Amino acid sequence: MIEVRDLTKHYATAAGLRSLLPGRRGEVTRAVEGVSFTIGAGEVLGLVGESGSGKSTTGRLLVGLETPTAGSVSIDGTDSATARARDRKAFHRQVQMIFQDPYGALNPQHTVEDLVGRPLLYQGVRDRAAIATSVRTVLAEVGLSPPESYLSKHPHQLSGGQRQRVCIARAIILEPRFLVADEPVSMLDVSIKWEIVRLLKRLASDRGIAMLYITHDLATVGAVCDRLAIMYRGRIVETGPVEEVLAAPSDPYTCALIAAIPSADPDVIRVPPPAFVQAAG
Repeated sequence: MIEVRDLTKHYATAAGLRSLLPGRRGEVTRAVEGVSFTIGAGEVLGLVGESGSGKSTTGRLLVGLETPTAGSVSIDGTDSATARARDRKAFHRQVQMIFQDPYGALNPQHTVEDLVGRPLLYQGVRDRAAIATSVRTVLAEVGLSPPESYLSKHPHQLSGGQRQRVCIARAIILEPRFLVADEPVSMLDVSIKWEIVRLLKRLASDRGIAMLYITHDLATVGAVCDRLAIMYRGRIVETGPVEEVLAAPSDPYTCALIAAIPSADPDVIRVPPPAFVQAAG
């Protein structure tokens, strides 16, 4: 359903004294470089890499928050840039994003009912009763039950996990076909993290949503992702079914990421990936 071809994003180097140095004119930061992948309906693709590898930029390109330098994103064969130019509201009915920070993503002046129902208002829905019904239904679906207990609350009255559930409810109330989840559990307690991971997996399966799950935490991908794409310095270096990539990684960078997964065993002895051992010797 989602097809990404040779997606590229370059940023011009900031002007200033550095631009006067020899060889610094015209430099660019290559945030994303020639990325390609597909995601089917109901499938979750995990995009994994360290901070600064280009994961979040890729997600923002897919939902139209950034303009690509080159390449294309297609939904059911229709170029997303063309779709946004023709009807931006229709595009955002299909494509939504869950942001990393549930504290900064919600307007503190609005109630939960306002926050979750506002996308419907932006789409031109004026039936207040229909909006109220949709808000209650989606809040219950994301685990905020009974919904009446949350409708009049403001973000500061919610826990981190509850805030992220509100963000998820706001993202799915328009029934999108494609969802970008940008490190949705990185700011949550461990006890809440797995509940949110299972919720995202269930939503993708039950609603048939194609989802890009962005994370640097390989410990969670097995519970939510069907396939993995490993990203390093703006490029995808390895892709495959999640079980195969975790069990038999082919790229040294993937091996390094797997070796860095924390262990609950205090006596575990970490062995560096073979390629890095040889380089050190």
